[in-house]
Amino acid sequence: MNIGIDANCLLFEKAGIGQYTRHLLTNLLRIDRKNDYFLYFSFLHQRSQREKIIRDFLEKSAGSKVKIRILPLPAQWYEWLLATPLPITKLITDPLDVFFSPFAAGIPRNGFAKMVVTIHDLVFIRFPEHRGRKLSNYYLKRHKIALKNSKKVIVPSQATKKDLQDFLKVSPAKIKVIYEAADSRFRVIKKNSSPFKEALGRYFDPEIKYILSVGTLEPRKNLSKLVEAYSLLPLEFKQVYKLVLVGGKGWNNSRLLKTINNLNLRDKVILTGFVSDDDLPYIYNQASVFVYPSLYEGFGLPPLEAMACGTPVIASDDSSLPEVVNGAAILVDCQNEQAIAQAIKGVVLKPKLAKKLILRGIIQVKKFSWEKTAQETLKTLEEATRQK
Repeated sequence: MNIGIDANCLLFEKAGIGQYTRHLLTNLLRIDRKNDYFLYFSFLHQRSQREKIIRDFLEKSAGSKVKIRILPLPAQWYEWLLATPLPITKLITDPLDVFFSPFAAGIPRNGFAKMVVTIHDLVFIRFPEHRGRKLSNYYLKRHKIALKNSKKVIVPSQATKKDLQDFLKVSPAKIKVIYEAADSRFRVIKKNSSPFKEALGRYFDPEIKYILSVGTLEPRKNLSKLVEAYSLLPLEFKQVYKLVLVGGKGWNNSRLLKTINNLNLRDKVILTGFVSDDDLPYIYNQASVFVYPSLYEGFGLPPLEAMACGTPVIASDDSSLPEVVNGAAILVDCQNEQAIAQAIKGVVLKPKLAKKLILRGIIQVKKFSWEKTAQETLKTLEEATRQK
């Protein structure tokens, strides 16, 4: 079977879909020695730099059954062409049995007979104001194309499956729930070692105690509400515990910055910016508690990553998060700053509760693996080739 995959996210996305694509491809290419893979990239500039990224990825992941195809046009142009009537088979001429895209915009309007797409969430429908109306309408258009043209639709949770059925009327028979997983680098690490302090020291004083949240700084992550909850904690508590927010700047993060300033918390809230893959496990390990008050998630990897690192978790009681943590975290109303503050105090000040959450989290995280994700994805691709 010849499997074509839009792999552009390996080059242009550091988090989110980029991480999903990297983990999935790594494991697909490791477990499957039977099928032939064609990985498609599109870029025109920075060729040597981007070709090196591809080579480095293949050295760690691939066997002899992988062929690289570089389309000589900017990724944005390629994405635009996919939405036009132009047959994608004029650009991609390999004899593919199935074409897979890890995101909706990678599915062409006029493409291959057998295609499979992963839909990660419907935030553009649930919270269009967070992306802006114009961008949300664009995402809606591309998702409708992908859903119409794909034989199978992969989603990362039952919650996202329900959203597809409720909002876009997708048949449940077409949808396959395949969970994601925390990467193996997220693990319990012995503290106070030299590498431990070096990793933390690149972002803040490694001796501090802190409450942690990880995610792109954008409205959907609801970090302003977390800052408000932190402000309600007793003064003596805030003198001991900082609030560390890890993540790159996303769309419309001005409210978060205003909230920090208005509550006079500039010396208490640490914004690290984007943290390297190697350093992030250390930051998880050192946290006293991990808080994830997101308004909406298609899956939500950070709570699993925190659990894998032996950190107690507080998460939103909405969308996919209860499904992901499944009793191994404290669930709170993410719109209620009082409830969030009480949960933080409860975990930090009650060691027995924290220990119970840690043990439950370590058990829960073992239910997920990227190898299992790859196996189920491969099975779904094979099923798509058999459909009429």
